[in-house]
Amino acid sequence: MLQEKHHQIFIEQTPTAIAMLDVNMVYLAASKRWIKDFKLEDEGIVGRSHYDIFPEIGDDWKEKHKECLNGAIDICDEAPFYRKDGSLQWIYWDVRPWYKQNGEVGGLLMHTGDITVRKENELKEKRFKSILSDTSEIARIGTWEIDLILEKVTWSSMVYEIHEVPPEYEPTIASGLTFFEDEASRNSILQSLEQAKEKGSSVNLNLKLKTAKGNSRWIKIIGKVELTNNIPTKIFGITQDVTSSRLSEQKLNIAHAELEAIFYSESAAVISTNETGLVNRFNKGAEELLGYKAEEVVGVKKTQEFLFTQEVEDFRKDIIKTFRGDISSVGPDYDYRNENINDTREWTFRRKDGSTFPTLTTITAVNSVEGINGGFISVITDISKIKNVKNELKKKNDLLNLAEKLSLIGHWQWNTDKDKVEWSQNLYTIFELEESVTELEFDTYYNFVHPDDKDLVTEYFNKSANDKKFYSFTHKIITGNGIVKTIHLTGKVITDINGKMFEMFGTCQDVTEAKKEERKLIEAKEELEIIAQKLSYQNKQLADFTHITSHNLRAPVANLNSLMEIYKLTENETERLDIFSKFDTVIDRLTLTLNTLIEALKTKISDKEEELEQIDLNEILDNTIQTLSGVILKSGAVINGDFKEFSNIIYNRIYLESIFLNLIGNSIKYKAEDRTPEIMITAKIKDGRNIIIFKDNGLGIDLKKHGHKLFGLNKVFHRHPDAKGVGLFLTKTQIESMGGTITATSEVNVGTTFTIKFN
Repeated sequence: MLQEKHHQIFIEQTPTAIAMLDVNMVYLAASKRWIKDFKLEDEGIVGRSHYDIFPEIGDDWKEKHKECLNGAIDICDEAPFYRKDGSLQWIYWDVRPWYKQNGEVGGLLMHTGDITVRKENELKEKRFKSILSDTSEIARIGTWEIDLILEKVTWSSMVYEIHEVPPEYEPTIASGLTFFEDEASRNSILQSLEQAKEKGSSVNLNLKLKTAKGNSRWIKIIGKVELTNNIPTKIFGITQDVTSSRLSEQKLNIAHAELEAIFYSESAAVISTNETGLVNRFNKGAEELLGYKAEEVVGVKKTQEFLFTQEVEDFRKDIIKTFRGDISSVGPDYDYRNENINDTREWTFRRKDGSTFPTLTTITAVNSVEGINGGFISVITDISKIKNVKNELKKKNDLLNLAEKLSLIGHWQWNTDKDKVEWSQNLYTIFELEESVTELEFDTYYNFVHPDDKDLVTEYFNKSANDKKFYSFTHKIITGNGIVKTIHLTGKVITDINGKMFEMFGTCQDVTEAKKEERKLIEAKEELEIIAQKLSYQNKQLADFTHITSHNLRAPVANLNSLMEIYKLTENETERLDIFSKFDTVIDRLTLTLNTLIEALKTKISDKEEELEQIDLNEILDNTIQTLSGVILKSGAVINGDFKEFSNIIYNRIYLESIFLNLIGNSIKYKAEDRTPEIMITAKIKDGRNIIIFKDNGLGIDLKKHGHKLFGLNKVFHRHPDAKGVGLFLTKTQIESMGGTITATSEVNVGTTFTIKFN
């Protein structure tokens, strides 16, 4: 630790950019130069990760750091370092491990230097040389030098190229003269060199030479004398290949002749005037276009006779605005015709017969060197057919815009090479943007994509670009006014002959309202499904009600039959009175059951949760015992309830009474012949859930054989004359409809236990 502390103190005071980091790339120390070079004056870096300080560091550098932590040394003379603020910094570095006293690598020492200024100067010099080289290449200018003392001639590579000689060629004054075939040219060269030697005169020659390959070229030679102690010692200068300009001059002469031919052509209308506007030339094309003969117009008419006054006035105002800015700023002596006018616009011309037609006319001023107007030349093209086509296109475009508005569709076009995008008018409307102020590129659209859908959009466009096939898709946008919309894109990918994509185009439809309608349909469907489920539940409730009614009334009736049978067999009057009193109780219970069922039938079937109430388990057990009193007397059944853990439950009363009646009734019905029926009902709380257990010592059920159909409808397991296979099915259905479960364990000739877990 002491050694590391010394390293830290040394590094902090060193004048170079150096930093010390541990094996986790956390700063232990950094020199002031390091902090200055990397502009970290406002940040405390000791104790922070190198990669937090420089998040712009890529995986390649991180991999090199790992290698250095394993003993490697990484040295680089120069490399660009792109900072997180977008700036570029050129640096060199030396990264190597430092070691603890035990020989383990303790971290890294990074020594760097900011060479941005030097690198920028190098790049500037390189660009300058490149520009100079390019200029020399474009202008075909080469340099040369003649040492008058040593009589040595030096040429640049461009001079070699102009003369078309190989690199090993050694130029001399004498050999240079051989490229000029005529004696006059050679003499002018010798004379210029002699005057340069004697008088220090400059060299300025235009000559024609023949290259080593026999090609003719025009060159311009310019040279200056270098004096040493007032004595000419060198002549240095340039040689420029001006063949191209000479050829251009020749072409210009040809063009002039061609223009003359055009003027006299019948295919183009050309009219020229003098400074007063009087026509002085009127070619065949103008005759055909306007219906006049030249002799009717030249020297007789002014161009205003073919034009409309308002268009002439608009032209005058536009020219003043163009050259003077403000019409009110010009004085009475100002003549706009003296400006260097070259204007192209639409004009309406009037023919000799009075008919009119649209034209595209270029008007050029013919001004003197002093800027005085000498007239105008007008080149006129009849654009009647073009205007008709444009009008038709405009009508069709208007119809397209109308169709797009009605269908909420816009169209787009994207030049992928130049990232240039065009939108239709309605697409601006969909995105709620001003058409006149928006410059379009792909990011213009992408910036409006909803954040949740940006990855989706990227995925689809990348897939379309890779497969050269546009995949239609739908996503959300946030418009210029902050409104969330849903749009659907379709399109096509255009490729060149090599299969490279250079364009995409397609349509964009606002499907926001359509999506809403789809959602409404879905919501309506879901509501219908809920109603259907509710109706299904109500139908099931009615079915349950029917089963409960038929099943639960059977027990009291059977109980009455049992009491009647006992009554008939009993001879003791006291016992007969006691049994008769039980008739009264059973009949009361039967009446109560009937009234309850009638009330339930009167009430509309509703949500089962609306039928819940607080119920006392002791009350339910007592009522069940009263209802089954006859079969209990006949069987001698012993029934006990243990409701210490909980005795009250919120439940559907009809369901709970039916559950007690069925389970206790079954235990008595399927009692063992050799023992008295014993039934125990216990209430427990386990894992926060209410549980009721019905346990008996009856015949039991072979669950391996019958377990899969234990709670099935109309399934019986014993040959009892009253077995209908309905009770357990109803019980399970009622329990599960309230969110609970019922399970059974049983052993033949031992008994059965039913466990109910309530929700």
